[in-house]
Amino acid sequence: MLARNKFQYELATGRITLPVAVVFCLLLFGITYQEQTDFISLAIYGLITYLLIELNTTFSLIRTRTTLHAALFLFFFGGLPFLHTYSHEQWIPLLFVISFGYLFRSYESPYAATPIFHTFLCIGISSFLLPQTLYFIPLIYFYMVGLRAFTLRTFFAGLTGIFTPYWIMLCYHLYTDTPEKIGEPFLQLSSFPPIDYSVLSLSQLVSGGAALLIIAICGVESLLHIYQDKVQTRIMLRILLFTGVATLLCMALIPSHFNTFFTMTLIVGSILGGHLLALTFNRFTRIFLWAALALWTGVCIFNVWMHLFNS
Repeated sequence: MLARNKFQYELATGRITLPVAVVFCLLLFGITYQEQTDFISLAIYGLITYLLIELNTTFSLIRTRTTLHAALFLFFFGGLPFLHTYSHEQWIPLLFVISFGYLFRSYESPYAATPIFHTFLCIGISSFLLPQTLYFIPLIYFYMVGLRAFTLRTFFAGLTGIFTPYWIMLCYHLYTDTPEKIGEPFLQLSSFPPIDYSVLSLSQLVSGGAALLIIAICGVESLLHIYQDKVQTRIMLRILLFTGVATLLCMALIPSHFNTFFTMTLIVGSILGGHLLALTFNRFTRIFLWAALALWTGVCIFNVWMHLFNS
């Protein structure tokens, strides 16, 4: 079976996969470069890629030595020029990865309160950039039950983590005599933004459709083979699957923040794709790999053409 999937095996375990993805990403970034602030965006996504590698190294989400998930993330990012332009919301996916690193550390830990505090601290900071990230709070508490980390102590540790940045900002607003501004994120939650898909460009629609198709297939196939992993890994992968569904719903319901939730979905999809292609070698994965590469290469060409055409 491995003989027929030699390319997939080399892609999953080879040391050249990540460097090739980096070169591909930098090449497309150079073609679509517009402003100096774009380098901030590149740096943020570079940090996300590094943290994805660390996440797998620490928690063995993929039970083999591979950087395929990180390479897949760069492959996705490189072909999406609308993500190359810097926005302050791009810090949210970075905080998203950091928060899951802390969340997974709480698994059956007698000292779970500390990582749980940092998990919710990341969400609290993100809410200043995008208040809708507070919608993930109940989901995180639900995950804590599965991670066997939900206690009265961790419950209040989570609340403390959420409100810590607000306490700091309250002190600042009291100093500047503008205490009413501290409640702005919560006020924005009370007024749900209109669902208007006209704000999305053709590149966003095409890229979103293609990426979600690939991610959905990876998610379903990973779920079918997840029984082969140990219990801890199964729990963490299911958490990622639930999170992918949640970010997908946010993309659909809040299209005005499509880029942010789409990036979060790509992070989840890259891990699931790496898990599938690094561990499963059969006729389906062989066909799927080539089909996905062909599809995303077409998307990359289309996006670059649209970017250059509209510049």
